[in-house]
Amino acid sequence: MNDMKNTAQEPFHFQIAQKPVRTKRIDDLFEYVSTSKVGMCMERGRIITEVYKKNMAMPPIILRAEALKEILTKMSIYILPGSLLAGNQASKPNYAPLFPEYAVDFLEEEFIKGNPFFPDERPADKIEYKRSDMPELEEMIKFWKGNTHKDRLYANLPDWAIAAQDKVGAVNIVNFMHGGSGHLTPPWPWLFQNGLGKILEICDEKISELEIWTDEGIEKNRFYTATKIVCQAMIDYARRYAKLAKELAEKEGDPERKKELLELARICEKVPEKPADTFHEALQFMTFVQFGIQIEDNAQGISPGRFDQVMISYYRKDVEEGRLDRDKAVELIENFFILLSMVERMRSWDDTAYFRGKPIFQNLTTGGIDPETGEDATNELSYMIMDCIANTRTLQPSHYVRWHKNTPLKFKQKIAETIRLGTGFPAVANDELYIPAMMNRGYSWKDAADYCIEGCAEPGVAGLRGGRTGAAWFCLPKILEVALYNGTDPRSGVTLHKNCNGKDLATFESFSEVWEAFIDQMKYYARIHVVMDNMTDKLWEEYMEEPLTSIMGCTLTVLERGKSISRGGAKYDFTGNETIGTANTGNSLYAIKKLIFDDHILTGSQLKHALQTNFQDMSTTPTGPQIQQICLNVDKYGNDKKDVDMMVSKVLESVCEELPKYKNTRYGRGPIGGIFQASTTTVSSNTPFGLLTGALPDGRPAETALSDGQSPMRGTDTLGPTAAVRSVSRCRNIILSEGSLYNMKLLPQDLKD
Repeated sequence: MNDMKNTAQEPFHFQIAQKPVRTKRIDDLFEYVSTSKVGMCMERGRIITEVYKKNMAMPPIILRAEALKEILTKMSIYILPGSLLAGNQASKPNYAPLFPEYAVDFLEEEFIKGNPFFPDERPADKIEYKRSDMPELEEMIKFWKGNTHKDRLYANLPDWAIAAQDKVGAVNIVNFMHGGSGHLTPPWPWLFQNGLGKILEICDEKISELEIWTDEGIEKNRFYTATKIVCQAMIDYARRYAKLAKELAEKEGDPERKKELLELARICEKVPEKPADTFHEALQFMTFVQFGIQIEDNAQGISPGRFDQVMISYYRKDVEEGRLDRDKAVELIENFFILLSMVERMRSWDDTAYFRGKPIFQNLTTGGIDPETGEDATNELSYMIMDCIANTRTLQPSHYVRWHKNTPLKFKQKIAETIRLGTGFPAVANDELYIPAMMNRGYSWKDAADYCIEGCAEPGVAGLRGGRTGAAWFCLPKILEVALYNGTDPRSGVTLHKNCNGKDLATFESFSEVWEAFIDQMKYYARIHVVMDNMTDKLWEEYMEEPLTSIMGCTLTVLERGKSISRGGAKYDFTGNETIGTANTGNSLYAIKKLIFDDHILTGSQLKHALQTNFQDMSTTPTGPQIQQICLNVDKYGNDKKDVDMMVSKVLESVCEELPKYKNTRYGRGPIGGIFQASTTTVSSNTPFGLLTGALPDGRPAETALSDGQSPMRGTDTLGPTAAVRSVSRCRNIILSEGSLYNMKLLPQDLKD
């Protein structure tokens, strides 16, 4: 695609029909991967089960390292036809490895019993698998049952925390029962310049200096030993591809393809053990690390980071020395995108509702500012990445572009042109808010200015951020609903915490009492949220330490401290959350204030009954449907109405101010931060949480989807996108340091001439 020109003369919808421009290689790779079905790969589960059976006496971090070594040694590897890069996560593209050490209950229920569906018979998100593998899977489940991370978590959590998730549905941490923390970006420049061989040397030096008879020495020796095992395993993993590439070259009849395979073999012999000297070598290094962490961690948010900033020096050097041109670089980047699009995660049927659309969040960030100078950092690769997004149109990697007041107009136009394709990429991150929000939590300006997105919308710094940007889902409309019934969940009948004032919607005497009850319940469930997250982190630390994720994610800090990320090895460490249904909550509180206490249009008893009967009772005066319409007619967030917008902002502020009062398990163990902080990322969880939430005072009926992120509730922002943006901007985004997510969705027909 060419840069946008003469946009004023173009039909506004022209990009919707714009076809991707791909080389034959990329077109063939795209077709090969995109037509491959999602499936289950038994290999990783089989291998790790055997390792654990034989080595249970090992310290957990050493056991994890040995397991990864065995997996990388024995798993199937392949090179896609025509690919210039090597790497895979499972035995086939789009197949998901098994991680039985995290959870096996859903494997038994779904794959063995077909409850609620056999995965290949699901109404959506089907997973193909061989019925002939089920006897082996049953044996695997028998070994792990009662000894998984999920089993340990349920055994350690108090009953009231489990009830808050499984009965009330106000919080949910199931995602982190099935995998690791993820949400990080490796320090690519250091890794590219040194290679994993340098890490092996540093580990040997550190081990030689340890006092291994001390508690600290014992722990550090375990960490450095595990680090050596996984780094050597990654080197050997790459060499397997080098050998495979040579074997394929020997059989190849096309001289040009033979030459490509021999070059790929040379590169795989070199990286990641040794430094990368070319664009191709650096990209292959990055590919190996991306897959390696996925194979160990089963997490989301393993991110390439600021790709254009990291790779530009290699691109310019190669172009200058005649090894590379723009077209070849674009093809390599698109090849990289397609390989990353093969990554899949095994999800239970229930969990798929929270993660529609393959949200693995391998986020690639483009643009922004130079942390050394503060000036715009847009470069040639920034524009090329936009073209690569337009040409590949894969769901992964996901893409963010950093936007600031000095972003060049030409690049802004290129971003707009790319977004107009309708892929949802790139999302836009506002430097003017993200950087001060991060500094508000303790980041230095230089580090904050170098942020990338490491999850859905969560900022972090490559090589410096630990903890997890994703934590428990936190459903504000459900919490408000509980507050309106004096602490009782009307769906399940469970009462975990009575309102501090002992009142409900029928007996509140002022809006201040409503607000008091909501805040009381929000604080109660925030405490449960923290209990669930910290228990998860404690058990990860004790049983599930991830040496490769640690050494690749925060290389220099964990090497210096001699401890993994889960024990405080990162420079910065925060635990985030995902706040659900912000707009519904603010709109509902505003409706209560206006209808009951300001304008006296309804009584609390009338509204409570209407909610209990889902606005369906025709025998009341006014009727249920009439009350619903009255509720719907109250001003809504998203229409540039200050009073209701400020109510939504006040709701968000309450969460953003409450969570940082709590410390995570790494607090005081080295990192800066060590506290909880809020985000408004929801993925698709607003839909399943909506099924658990009854009718609300904003007029939303029971068991329907809630609002997403901090976006207006769909259908209620009626004055156009500018008004909606003005409403969202009234929120105090500077305290949303874990990320602010606003989804603006425009229908294609709205963009016609």
